[in-house]
Amino acid sequence: MTDVIQLQELRLAVLAFLMALVTGAGLYLGVKLLLAVLRGRSLPRVERAAALVFLGLLLTEAGCFLYALLIEADWLQVTRVEVRTARLPAGTRLRIVHLTDLHAEGWSRALSRLPDEVNALQPDLLITTGDAVNAESGLPVFREVLSRIHTRYGRYAVRGNHDVWYWSELDLFSGGVSQELRQTALRTAEGRLVLCGAPYGQEGHIDTCLRENPDGLRIVVYHTPDLVEELAPLEPDLYLAGHTHGGQVRLPLYGAVVSMSRFDKKYEMGRHQVGATTLFVSRGIGFEPHAPRVRFLCRPEIAVIDLVGTGNAG
Repeated sequence: MTDVIQLQELRLAVLAFLMALVTGAGLYLGVKLLLAVLRGRSLPRVERAAALVFLGLLLTEAGCFLYALLIEADWLQVTRVEVRTARLPAGTRLRIVHLTDLHAEGWSRALSRLPDEVNALQPDLLITTGDAVNAESGLPVFREVLSRIHTRYGRYAVRGNHDVWYWSELDLFSGGVSQELRQTALRTAEGRLVLCGAPYGQEGHIDTCLRENPDGLRIVVYHTPDLVEELAPLEPDLYLAGHTHGGQVRLPLYGAVVSMSRFDKKYEMGRHQVGATTLFVSRGIGFEPHAPRVRFLCRPEIAVIDLVGTGNAG
């Protein structure tokens, strides 16, 4: 894990260096070109071409940053996934809305719209996979957002790494906000679904839950995707996770520079099939604390997981 994090930090440092190089060169050559124009002089052809190239890159960089800050950061996207399963009778259809990494601090445009967007999807269950708040001041926002979401079978949640490390004393989920998954299996949807979840760092409870509950459609609820290959031999049907933010800032044709996962880019976001298990890693809603509130090619995500039964109805 340490080697993977070091690799991601190296990539981030290289990207930051290149951006600083473009910014510095663009400003320097741009000023030089402007002074030459004001003085009625002309720069050598190569220097003039370089100035125009770096100025173009600098303007593109600035435009991308403003787009990431002012538009995409709050531009919610609904992602739809259908999981067909013989664990449910034919004709059964259950809808899970999966949210993660709200990182609430105060109200944002995305958080203000989130309850109405989710309610319009008519979820049977709401599942959130951690990192609720970035500051204690975000708790009322987080609680109000979740309490305004209506479901048929309830709202369920686990704590992410930030919730465990910094906000373990905060009462995140009580009062009907969500039912926290901690140590034991929780059956819902009239007993058809088995939820096996645990706070970040207590993954042993999930292993036990799966072993003790071989029947029913079993769903792993955990903050990171890092357990998926370890748990795959136990064949959970669905594994819901967040944590990676999809990179939060993605590069064209490359994707996430940083995922903070032990698997690096392998499960950085989206749907994956790991043996018999369908893994879905959401890009989440919010932003890492102490980082710019930007998203680029990585819109905040509401994931809709439709479970469609194909089994014997009898």
